[in-house]
Amino acid sequence: MFLYNDLASAKTAGYDETKKQILENTSITNIDKIEQFNGAASYHVIFGENKDDEKKLIFYPLKGNEKDLTTIDQHEIMPKKEVLGQWNEQCKDCNLVNIVPALVDEKVLWEVTYENNSNQYIIDYLDIHDGTRYEQYRFNRTFK
Repeated sequence: MFLYNDLASAKTAGYDETKKQILENTSITNIDKIEQFNGAASYHVIFGENKDDEKKLIFYPLKGNEKDLTTIDQHEIMPKKEVLGQWNEQCKDCNLVNIVPALVDEKVLWEVTYENNSNQYIIDYLDIHDGTRYEQYRFNRTFK
């Protein structure tokens, strides 16, 4: 139980500080949730809204003192439910690991990670606006 709690705490480390910085230094007045994306750079991904009730998606870089934020309107993106539905249609016998917004080469994407029925671990990057594939990585399992 201790190990589980320790891992859960590590996963959300820094969320409170990110929340504080976003609320103090941006137009965001309410944060719905925070997720983390780890790629070439790591980001906290903030789902929030401003005083005009406009829902925003913000990528907050975890490295460096100067924070160059990437912000997009949530109404412009393909909802996570639609991404999941599209994925289910294309990969019926797969096991979903996670879906999270991603920032790769300054392009905003959905990162969909899953295992297929051939024992491959797949990371699929889909355009966040229309779901078209940007790139995909497949890893073959060598040990069980």
